Amino acid sequence: MKTTRLVLGLSLAALAAGCATGAAARRSGSAPVQTGFLFESLRDGGRTYLYAVYVPRNYDPARAWPLVLFLHGSGESGTDGAKPIIQGVGSAILWDVGAWPAIVVFPQKPTVESEWEQHESAVTAIVARTIARYHVDEDRLYLTGASQGGHGAWVLGARRADLWAAVAPVCGYVAAHQTGEPGMPPPFNGQAAELAAPLARVPVWAFHGEADDVVPPQETRDMAAALEAAGGRPRVSILPGVNHGAWDPAYRDGALRDWLFAQRRKR
Repeated sequence: MKTTRLVLGLSLAALAAGCATGAAARRSGSAPVQTGFLFESLRDGGRTYLYAVYVPRNYDPARAWPLVLFLHGSGESGTDGAKPIIQGVGSAILWDVGAWPAIVVFPQKPTVESEWEQHESAVTAIVARTIARYHVDEDRLYLTGASQGGHGAWVLGARRADLWAAVAPVCGYVAAHQTGEPGMPPPFNGQAAELAAPLARVPVWAFHGEADDVVPPQETRDMAAALEAAGGRPRVSILPGVNHGAWDPAYRDGALRDWLFAQRRKR
């Protein structure tokens, strides 16, 4: 059954590639709304960014939908626009197309050496474009990411704490692990307390594998401690016996999804 779902998911991705219609047509229903994984591009800062948007099969423009921004890990960096969907939330959707009833955005970071915060302008523009094209509930915007994307979730979550209804970093780290891409804004090299201050009022659920030998689980513990010191009440799941691939149990278990969708932005 899972194999069938994966094939169907990949078929949707192939059929939907390059298909797009205008915002008015999508919202008014005057033209069919493309669903599945849609592959798109955006020009920002002199560079073309490729990204994917997942639109549920039962998308109805008459009602507002939650939006999830997923930031991938270093291994999915590149300029093909497709790899971001093979891990994390994308993988969970491919195995079960009904598992994440939301608009899900998958930007692709062009280089391994850069950190997500160096591409903040492009990520923000991609989210803004997606909100303009679909009927999105702007009080239900969720940010999550795995590994290098977990770091991105901590940093971008803190920088725009006013935007997110909840943030869910998976096996993320605090200070940048990469030197950063030259000619771009510098990566974050500060302390957990700097991120915790703005994030303290945002619901946070962080995941990490107890046996992670790539990003030590202490990174998540330190960030959680900083959030608590700042007055936050983060949820933390340290997964016994799990190495760096904490994204599979985190995203395929419905508990995180249900928790995310229950959160609404505090104004």
